Amino acid sequence: MQHVDVLIIGAGLAGCSAGESLLNHNISTQIVEKSSSLGGRLANKRFGGACFDSGAQFFTARDDQFKNFINDCINEGTVEEWYSNFPGSKDRYPRYRGIPLMNTLAKKLSKNLEIKLEKTVIRLTEKQGFWFTDLSDNTQIKSKALILTAPAPQTLDLIQKSNIQIDSSISNILASISYESCFAIMAILKDPSILPPPGAVSFNGQLINWISDNQQKGISKIPSVTIHANLDLDEKINFEDKTLEKSILNEAEKHTGAKIIKYQSHFWRYSKPKTTYKQRCLVGNQKTSLPPLFIAGDAMGGPRVEGAFLSGRSAAELVIKYFN
Repeated sequence: MQHVDVLIIGAGLAGCSAGESLLNHNISTQIVEKSSSLGGRLANKRFGGACFDSGAQFFTARDDQFKNFINDCINEGTVEEWYSNFPGSKDRYPRYRGIPLMNTLAKKLSKNLEIKLEKTVIRLTEKQGFWFTDLSDNTQIKSKALILTAPAPQTLDLIQKSNIQIDSSISNILASISYESCFAIMAILKDPSILPPPGAVSFNGQLINWISDNQQKGISKIPSVTIHANLDLDEKINFEDKTLEKSILNEAEKHTGAKIIKYQSHFWRYSKPKTTYKQRCLVGNQKTSLPPLFIAGDAMGGPRVEGAFLSGRSAAELVIKYFN
């Protein structure tokens, strides 16, 4: 059995941000992630010689703590400003991108962290003031505290399946958080797109809500685009007959002015929070005798990349206070 001070579930930006902060305070941590890569929705794909940011396309920086982190990234060449205005935008906040890809942010935060990839959490158990977490590889981790950073519905489902009795107010908050779903298509083009600089276009009330030119963005050497369409779960089920996919591709070609010759797709069930909790993290064990349990993620304090980073930091601050 592995023993750590804090187990963090989820290696998205919130989990990596919390882990790095705890590591700087000499608090031992282990991150567990069910997917094969870290970064969560700071995801990317590579195929056919092209590179794509398949999840979050950019981020802004408004809070001083996040600005300081981004300035460090800019100085070391892992972040740059992509644009501050584009067709359809409503503000002129600088939009930043990771170099070479968006998951660079998570990689920077996690370079000294212990992360187990492709490990699903099966069950949480509380015993004698400790957390025992069972993983899909039949191993178990004992920890003094837990930080849960998965999307709120998944976090609530894990707590309920584990029969962990948290206060009803916390359950109600988690149950109230809802998410948009997104269908992402990463497409290679026969010719460069005709999208105007900076190569990013958003649409309101249409089948497609976002197209970005990865060649203009500077992440792909060959013509390629990332296409996002908002879909609910019923539409995703109906999509299996490929009719909806074809409609998205046909619509995208009208905007890019170039034929799509190859593509891959990904469905984001929890793309972006539609409803959020105003505080940056939740104390999951409040009004109980449970060991420390904190809940973080981009649904806490704002549905942005910056929000996920700050939520992780906030959860880490509470853990640090506990250990001190």
